[in-house]
Parts: sequence; structure tokens; C-alpha cells
Amino acid sequence: MSRNTTMGRILAFAPRLLHGYPSTAAALEPAETLLLLATRGWVEDARRAADPWPRLGAMAAAAGLPPAAASLDMLLRVIARTARRPLAIGCPGCPGLGPDEQRLLHAARLAQGRETGLARQVLREGWLSDQGARFAIGPLQGLGDLFLAAGFVLRPRLLPDRMAPEDGAAAPWPAAHPPRH
Repeated sequence: MSRNTTMGRILAFAPRLLHGYPSTAAALEPAETLLLLATRGWVEDARRAADPWPRLGAMAAAAGLPPAAASLDMLLRVIARTARRPLAIGCPGCPGLGPDEQRLLHAARLAQGRETGLARQVLREGWLSDQGARFAIGPLQGLGDLFLAAGFVLRPRLLPDRMAPEDGAAAPWPAAHPPRH
């Protein structure tokens, strides 16, 4: 008597614990650090009315990602033109990691993971117009793809509930007047 007893295999599943973003830039992983420093450099140049391309291109080339400079440049130009409020982006040497910087890293991680609807939602919530968020998704997705192809994987993290910049946070951007450090 032959009995066909096909059964599925039960595998132990240990859910991955997601941690939030650190409060300091030094605690970020390499892919996050690269994106943060490139963004901060671009914003610093924009605040001084300088061309951000030379610094951005040099940073991307040094990381082995020359094409990523164009995606990040386009993304930040879209954000600068469609932001509903000034964003708090620190200078390249700022040790802290502000809520707006965490939001940008989170949106980039979601786009890299092909969760573009969620990435667009993160950009819209308190940041960009709906149209601006739609325009930003293309360069953000391209940036995520280029990072991934080069081995720069953005880590899944939890985004804190409270995302408004705190008093004393990084200077707002785009700003009417450049900050003084």
C-alpha cells in the first residue's frame, strides 16, 4: 500500500528587526553615508549659488558611480523647485542626522527596493507637492538602481513618526539666505 504523502517543508522564520535611523551621520552605513554627503555637498553649493556639479561629479567618480551624479543632481533640483517648505539639510561636516535627511534616505531606500509608491508617499508627506513627488521618483529610482548595481545597498530602517525639523536643526533648504556656520 503506497501512500502519497506530499507535504510542504516548514522552515523557521525569524523576522528581521528593523531599527530606526541613527541621530548621527557617523553611525550610517557606507551607502547611506555616500548619499548623505553627496546631498549635503550639493545643498551647500546651492546655498552659496555655486555650481554643485564639480563636487558631485568628483564624489560619484571617487565612489565608482559616475552616472549617479546625474540622477542625484536631477533629484535635488526637483526637490529644490517643488518643496512645500524649506528642508533642513546639514552642511557636509555636521555630525547630526536630521529628520529631513532621514526622510530622504528612507525614500531612496524604498525606491531602491522597488517600493516606489511608498517612496512617493514619503516625499509627499510634508515635503513635496504631489506633482513634485511624481517628478522625483524617476531620478530617485535611477539613483537606487545605480547604487545597487555598484553594491551600495541602502539598509531597510524604520522612519520615526515625527518628521518635522526640530529647533536648532540644520539650516533650511532651499533658503532665501545662505546659512552662516
